[in-house]
Amino acid sequence: MRRDETLRIGPSVSGALLRVLTALMVAASAMAIGAPPVWLGVAAALAVFGALLPSQGGTWLAAGALVIVLLLEGPDGGRAAIVVAAVHALHVLGSLSLVVPASARVSLRALRPTALRFAAMQAVGQIVLHTGMVIPAAGALPLAVIAGAIAALTLALGMLRMLDASRTSAFAPSASRSPSADAEPGVGGRSYT
Repeated sequence: MRRDETLRIGPSVSGALLRVLTALMVAASAMAIGAPPVWLGVAAALAVFGALLPSQGGTWLAAGALVIVLLLEGPDGGRAAIVVAAVHALHVLGSLSLVVPASARVSLRALRPTALRFAAMQAVGQIVLHTGMVIPAAGALPLAVIAGAIAALTLALGMLRMLDASRTSAFAPSASRSPSADAEPGVGGRSYT
């Protein structure tokens, strides 16, 4: 690309804006859930640290601080919904901040799939949260815990089965490979050096 050429990407935002949004998201969420001033300061400081140095994990620590604030005062449906949305948004913004330099421009068209996935997962997460809040706290909670453990175990076993199947097919000898290909060292097949 020559110096006099320009790249047109359409409507875009600065990579720095993603980092600023991260810090603003933490501060707004902490205030919305009624965080004590100490925890508000801790979460904001971690968010600013995460915005300045995304690879150091400050954004995820700030998300953890929001969860701690939620747990300190007991679960409440509205506050929990805010924290679920904020933690998810912080994960998305923090992940984008890891790969998008602050000096870069990001096309809004490129952010669209991420925004759609965020909205879809947020809808599922909020439904699960509000369904869990409806369960009575007395007798039904152990049943819910057992059902959750069975669901997690089923998911883990299903994932192991999928991994085992993909490992088996990945390392199975292929009919199209020559016998000499197995004798040659290397990972990706035949080497021509």
